[in-house]
Amino acid sequence: MITLGYVLSFVLALILIAVSFLSVQLIMLAWVRLTRPAPRLTLAKMNDAELPHVLVQLPVCNEGDLALRVAAAACALDWPKDRLTIQLLDDGTEENHAVLASRLPAIIPPGINLTLLRRGDRKGFKAGNLAYGLAHCDAPFVAIFDADFVPALDFLRRTVPALVADSGLCFVQARWGHNNRDANWLTRVQGVLLDSHFAVEQEARFRAALPMSFNGTAGVWNRLAVEQSGGWTGDTLTEDLDLSMRCVLQGWRSAMLPDIEVPGELPPNAAAWRSQQARWTKGHAQCARKLVPLVWASALPVYLKLAMTAQMCQFAFYTLAFTSAAISLFMLSVGLPPYPAVAALGLIVTFLGLSCSIGYLWLGQRMLGHEKDSKLYRTLVLAVVFPSGLILANTRATLEAFFSTRMDFTRTLRAGEIHAGGWRGVPELVVGTFVAVLAVSESNWAALFFVFAVSGLVSIGTMGATNALTRAPVRRSISTPAE
Repeated sequence: MITLGYVLSFVLALILIAVSFLSVQLIMLAWVRLTRPAPRLTLAKMNDAELPHVLVQLPVCNEGDLALRVAAAACALDWPKDRLTIQLLDDGTEENHAVLASRLPAIIPPGINLTLLRRGDRKGFKAGNLAYGLAHCDAPFVAIFDADFVPALDFLRRTVPALVADSGLCFVQARWGHNNRDANWLTRVQGVLLDSHFAVEQEARFRAALPMSFNGTAGVWNRLAVEQSGGWTGDTLTEDLDLSMRCVLQGWRSAMLPDIEVPGELPPNAAAWRSQQARWTKGHAQCARKLVPLVWASALPVYLKLAMTAQMCQFAFYTLAFTSAAISLFMLSVGLPPYPAVAALGLIVTFLGLSCSIGYLWLGQRMLGHEKDSKLYRTLVLAVVFPSGLILANTRATLEAFFSTRMDFTRTLRAGEIHAGGWRGVPELVVGTFVAVLAVSESNWAALFFVFAVSGLVSIGTMGATNALTRAPVRRSISTPAE
């Protein structure tokens, strides 16, 4: 038993050290964001006669009114009509496709080249859809917008010139905005999390000339980079990260345009958010499995290899946290207290993680001028609590990425839609209750991690159960161009 306790304590210590590296990464990104000046992107000066042909791709799948809204926004983009091609790439069912086809003509202005394309299968999911569209147009620059995003009229005028001026850029990425940020506390939390991703992480990577990932929407690609790097492939659930890292391996760079905001929609309920985060986690793990060996076999400098590996392996936090909790609870239940040094390390890593996470999230709000929001501090606390409730789902997603070939692309639910899957919050509620009972019975609430873990699991589980019981979707009107 003593030997078992020694082994488990040693493993637990290794896991805690690994988790601490994730906190150190946040510190480094924040430091770069605060100290490095923003690079000045050169923008090509062109008159209208010199502007290049641009393809705007709008991948949709049973999106209803949102598909019409993004199509109308694309039609309104300020760009010469004879050099603008718009593809509404519909992966939806035949019935929904027929409805979309019947409503679409009413929103297309005269002279706009918009084509509705449907390939008839979902092979490769979004990646396959984008690749199918590319085969029908030879434009050298490709802008991509998901159905729930609405670009401003001048989006192409502010982005394409950067790619024209710098032939080494594979893509330029704009910052996401959030139309429904104030719908509820969950959307507020998502807004804060994504704000920090763009205003701190992506911006820091750009300022430090480190590889960064395309975010799947609200950006423009150099088609040559896509083709030279192997094109869109559907063997991972995060085709954007996959292609971005393959471009780096081919010597391409990318750029962040933080002053350009493209508003989108946040998942309105726990079921939608949980599904989205599990898909992103699984996709990151698939990319790590696929690309990390290629990265380390490449001729890239070591610091770039480390940066790319760290970026693709961020998903590991949930699995590490789950494993750490499982070991701790097992030792607690059989009367094997961890060595004092390991217990102290656990407290240090927990406080380091909490302080770094809250500081990172606060910095994102400060960079965007939101630090005086009256609800900010409550949102920051919930932004630490709610992600803890994803430990089960994201750990499962990670294991599936490494030990299963199953590929399920579940589109994020939109406003007004109901989750039709089997999840009703039960796993999170059961595990959260079990951990709470065990911790209280053993008087172990000194372990601060369990407080946040239980709070997150119970919160997400309760939201899932409540939505399942009421079967009431989040209702929010989506204005459509035809109405």
